[in-house]
Amino acid sequence: MRWIPKMYIALALFVCVGVGLYVMWPHQRVSSEIARSYHQSQFFRYSEFIESSLREADSAARIDLDTIVGGIVPHHIPTTIPLLAEFYTKLKNTRDVKTFVILAPDHVDMGRGNISVSQADFIMPFGTLRPDVAMIEQFEASDFVVQDEAPFDREHSIDSQLLLISRLFPNARIVPLIFRSSITNEEARAFGKVLAQVVDEDTFVVSSVDFSHYLSERQARPLDYLSANVLSAIDSQQTDFIDADSEQALVAFMSFLETRGANHSVDLHVFNTSDFNRKNDYTTGYVTGFWGIKYSASRKLDDSRPVTLLFVGDIMLSRYIGDIMKRNNDWRYPFLEVADVLKNADIAFGNLEGPISTRGAKTGSAYSFRADPRVIEGLEYAGFDVLSIANNHIWDYGADAVIDTISGLKKVGMSVVGGGQNYTETHQPSVKEVGNTRIAFLGYTDLISSALDSKTAKPAVAFLDLKQAIADIQEARNSADVVVVSLHWGNEYETNPNDEQEGIGHDLINAGANLIIGHHPHVVQSVEEYSGGYIAYSLGNFVFDQNFSPQTETGLMLKITLRDKKISKIEQIKIEFTSSYQPFLLD
Repeated sequence: MRWIPKMYIALALFVCVGVGLYVMWPHQRVSSEIARSYHQSQFFRYSEFIESSLREADSAARIDLDTIVGGIVPHHIPTTIPLLAEFYTKLKNTRDVKTFVILAPDHVDMGRGNISVSQADFIMPFGTLRPDVAMIEQFEASDFVVQDEAPFDREHSIDSQLLLISRLFPNARIVPLIFRSSITNEEARAFGKVLAQVVDEDTFVVSSVDFSHYLSERQARPLDYLSANVLSAIDSQQTDFIDADSEQALVAFMSFLETRGANHSVDLHVFNTSDFNRKNDYTTGYVTGFWGIKYSASRKLDDSRPVTLLFVGDIMLSRYIGDIMKRNNDWRYPFLEVADVLKNADIAFGNLEGPISTRGAKTGSAYSFRADPRVIEGLEYAGFDVLSIANNHIWDYGADAVIDTISGLKKVGMSVVGGGQNYTETHQPSVKEVGNTRIAFLGYTDLISSALDSKTAKPAVAFLDLKQAIADIQEARNSADVVVVSLHWGNEYETNPNDEQEGIGHDLINAGANLIIGHHPHVVQSVEEYSGGYIAYSLGNFVFDQNFSPQTETGLMLKITLRDKKISKIEQIKIEFTSSYQPFLLD
């Protein structure tokens, strides 16, 4: 009977091994799928069409931007091969690219995560493209991105771009990212900021997106032109107006551009499938273009030249000053004496005291301001690049007027800090890149209700909560060399800052701010050097109808020179005002 225990033992071992194999088999299958080493293009048959399209592309064309960081191009194959050929030929003629990051739709929502990435090689008609593994691992570490090879097998939004990349940039590395439709715009916007922090100057970001679908050509073109106009404004908050197959990929792209300080688009074109096949029904729309940084002729500089920043105080363009501009029919009038000085700076900054709008009902005091939208012409003429709206007058005519102010300024290329369409945008710095120096701007005021800066406020204005301001500054330091904080604070007509201001100023410098620009008192206060940074407690008035005392009819412009990404010089430039409130420089 000794054989019986042995039989049971053998049977038990057999069962255990069988169960183990059954349990392990699905996991082995998944692991094998993830470890898959390549994807092969489905478009080998179009090799000759690609070659002929490249021969017809303008081989002399270049991109007219000082710094090119990304572009939008369609992925509808084979129809758009000529557009792809022109796009990548221009890029090749303008700059070298070592890594391409491609943002595209997950058309069938196969990915396990909201954003999927491939670490496989891609075998293309013109060679094999390999992944930038180091960059991919950084994206995976952010928890936004999951490696998943399965959805890339037949994903033409990626395959289409790699056709031309493999032909013109054969040694480039790739980071293919596809977005499920389930990802929210807020998540995509947050990922765009991560993207801006990870990529380097050798990287080019492609948003591979098609626009309107299944409409007649007559219906489609107005929608696609609207999409192009929204994208040209480089505003990740306005993408609700876009009709595309991956709004999320575009939100991430716009957020990336904003964080990198992009200010210009070029070669922006709208096409329709009817342009290629003459069929006017069930069409698809395309938008192509490049985004980056462009300096005016006076601002183009090499990395060795110093960077100049110019700061002014309160700008109020309504009441008597508004009447003067309207009477003279000259919306540039307040700035005629100082525009040349402002334009010569690499970045000009001021505090906009009050909204620019025709909408809203008075919600402020008897001293409420609201400027005619035509005053934007004057601000643009003066050369302002960044304006803070965090002050006690921006809400004088309510939410609609604030929204109009933000959109009106952004439409002409000016950046807004201290306020935004929501809390997130309000606390996001405006980052400007000049040469090789990145400058971040933030704005706050303690002269409003904190309710205007709640997590649900739409729009929002940045309330000076010290803890949050410190967190914002520390975040800004991750994407900038120099951090500037605008503060609307203090007591009106007091020529010295109070103890609370000094404490706040010191805390913000300790947190990482390099420069604090103050305003609101309508008179000039001291400029203090503290722990390697500077605090200008109040620059006084810049454009304001207050010529009623020697203190209010004198202001200060602050000129900052940056060398090697640090403040190397600070100049205080005194100004006075004409009888019609025009600022001018004192000799």
